[in-house]
Amino acid sequence: MATRGEPKAHRLYLLRHADAANHGLDARDVSRELSPKGRAQAREVGEVLGPQRVELVLSSSATRARQTTELLNLRAPIRYLDRLYNAGTRQLLAELSGVEDRVLTVLVVGHAPGIPALASSLADRRHSSGEALSMIRYNFPPATLVGLEFFGGWSALAEARLFTARHP
Repeated sequence: MATRGEPKAHRLYLLRHADAANHGLDARDVSRELSPKGRAQAREVGEVLGPQRVELVLSSSATRARQTTELLNLRAPIRYLDRLYNAGTRQLLAELSGVEDRVLTVLVVGHAPGIPALASSLADRRHSSGEALSMIRYNFPPATLVGLEFFGGWSALAEARLFTARHP
């Protein structure tokens, strides 16, 4: 919530779920679990995100995204949403537009190609970190985390400053 004077920036973290097994317990993609490597990746990302004061997590309900979210061990409310499974940019933005503006820091845990596409489409090329832009330009492997910052409300999110990108 903005106070008198400087408006407060909103921060959006986008995380592609951690490394998953090639096959699930059944034939459905949605049920694939994290690999041992993915479990370690999720814990490492949790250590990075811990100090960031994430206030809300929106996560795909797919098994690998749920497991990633749980292993982050963040102290924030989590909404597991079926709609985020393989969601595209439009659906991801629709979910974010429903976040209350008093919530300043949100993490979305999802899938490729939606998460990488959203990061790329939101990143303001003039004000973003050149290093972060180059990291996500051609490569967005599992457990990639990006941070974007913007002013204004969640429903108006159209462009943001990409301030960090982290590959596993």
